Amino acid sequence: MARLELTLNFPKSFQIKTFNVKSEKKLSPLARLILQSVQFKHFYYVRDDISYLLKSNPSERDFLLQALYSIVISLQNNLSINFFDMWIYEIYINKVSTHNKFMNQKSQNLEPGEYITIKLAYGSSVSQEKK
Repeated sequence: MARLELTLNFPKSFQIKTFNVKSEKKLSPLARLILQSVQFKHFYYVRDDISYLLKSNPSERDFLLQALYSIVISLQNNLSINFFDMWIYEIYINKVSTHNKFMNQKSQNLEPGEYITIKLAYGSSVSQEKK
């Protein structure tokens, strides 16, 4: 019986699209570690990593998966990029100060927000080049 092998190698020529996602809650150390380890991984594998490694934290897992799915759907709808032509190029997390000038420093109890910047690399398949 023949087995279908899927090779998901990072493309030689690609374009990059950058997305910013605001996280309402501070990411856990495990989520940060997972996001730092996904550079140059295919979207399919990143999705699996998040799904399996964050089973113990379903709200964080669902937030990250929802963000990634939104990005992928955006590329599919707006640029007609195939799901199998997407890789994570880079992810980094920025802390954003939430200083409120109307509150005094002693009573200010705001945690800094975090923005996750996701750079997604995509190549175009043969069928895309023909269009």
